[in-house]
Amino acid sequence: MGDLWKTFYESVQDAIALSLLLQIPSLIGALILGKEFSGFDACMRESPFGVNRYACFIIVISDFCLWIVLAGRIISRFLSDLNQLLAKKRGKRAGNP
Repeated sequence: MGDLWKTFYESVQDAIALSLLLQIPSLIGALILGKEFSGFDACMRESPFGVNRYACFIIVISDFCLWIVLAGRIISRFLSDLNQLLAKKRGKRAGNP
């Protein structure tokens, strides 16, 4: 279980670090523009000729892209570590240390 727990710990550590990164675009929007943009519906309530509407779209899209990166990283790490663990298990069954 040692390798499995190490893999789990590293995946959780990545998830925490990247989820903190997810907060940066929203924090910038809250500090600079003074508004909290949580989704595309919030963007549609802004004036179509205002800068806040386009800033909102940029913030929401960057949040979405960071979520894609987070999910991709976790899934790829899980699959690569799972393949390594399975390869070790097969090696032990075949008599290789």
